[in-house]
Amino acid sequence: MKTLGELLKTQRNSKRISISSASRNLHIKREHLEALESEDWSKLPEPAFIKGFIKNYANYLGLDVDNVLAVYRRGYDEKTYQSKSWGSSKVRRWMISPNKIITLIVILAILIFVGYLTVQYSSILSAPKLEVISPQDDSTTAVSAVQLIGKTEKDVTVSVDGEFVPVDAEGNFSRQITLSEGANSIVIITSKRLSPKTKITRTIRLSK
Repeated sequence: MKTLGELLKTQRNSKRISISSASRNLHIKREHLEALESEDWSKLPEPAFIKGFIKNYANYLGLDVDNVLAVYRRGYDEKTYQSKSWGSSKVRRWMISPNKIITLIVILAILIFVGYLTVQYSSILSAPKLEVISPQDDSTTAVSAVQLIGKTEKDVTVSVDGEFVPVDAEGNFSRQITLSEGANSIVIITSKRLSPKTKITRTIRLSK
């Protein structure tokens, strides 16, 4: 009884068809047709593709497709092929190529750009930081004037009791506050474009 390869090759030769012509007419690579005729399964893709090649080749050669597939099944163990050859085929499919490297670089650049925009957007919409270093809240003094000292972010506007206070390049600011007898509420507000404001209130009591 002939094997699959012998059946295909004998029929092709009887019709005087070259393997190159068969490859060209069937749009199947020559090495795949040669692998079918030599039954070199290691040079062929997954079983589903092999069956497709066999059907097209059998039809082209005028053979009974069902009979040819039956011969194929008798002489070929798909489970063995899947455990040995298919795995290696998958590894080859994931080999690094220049196109994949370029794609990865483009994706990485896009992710970095999106991350940058996210950070900038968050920075714009977040309330500016504000720290009042002196005086301490809810404190009492006998001196009629205190020095307000604070720190914020750069490019931020600071107002103390409704009056703007200059901020240096590092975000530091200060202002002398004249106190009235009793409790004095000092309101410090920082703001920047499109962001919510930050507000801190200091209560200082002047006792004479």
